[in-house]
Amino acid sequence: MSTTDNNNTFYQKAMQCGTLLGLLWITMYASCVLGLSGGNPFFIILFIALNILSPFYAGYLTTKYRRAFCDNTLTYGKALIFVFTMYVCASLLSAVAHFVYFEFLDNGFFMQMLLEMKKIMEDNPQQFKELSSEFGEAVTQLTSLGTRDIVINILLSNINNGMLLSLIIALFVKILLQFGKIFL
Repeated sequence: MSTTDNNNTFYQKAMQCGTLLGLLWITMYASCVLGLSGGNPFFIILFIALNILSPFYAGYLTTKYRRAFCDNTLTYGKALIFVFTMYVCASLLSAVAHFVYFEFLDNGFFMQMLLEMKKIMEDNPQQFKELSSEFGEAVTQLTSLGTRDIVINILLSNINNGMLLSLIIALFVKILLQFGKIFL
């Protein structure tokens, strides 16, 4: 197999894994919205669980790729690029879902909820202290943004978080490979 074919397979698999990770993020976001709108604690717990599970799932997908396509050898650099590409694809898919939600489904629910939280914090200054003013400023800035601006901020935040998590996950995958050589 040529180097071009290897690169195509590499990026194709990273995008496929990124799509799976993106679907997990969309499920996570949907559970957050359902939990906040319906007040059902199951969805909030599901949101928290999926949020914690997400980096481990990315590591699992990378390890699965390493076993299936790399003869169980994967350099740190290649693992880093694979995980980062996976996070970029997941971020793009998630951004599309966020855009659809905010543009067509939200009907101002999210902003209304933030404004209600701001009012509760302002009504109870002893409990929230400086957090009240900081949260109030953040809500004011957020309400001035449009849908595209909010989605772009979420997208960039996901990519930045993915960049940091890629460093850790790639190292984790490489360490697991080294321990696997010791124990196998």
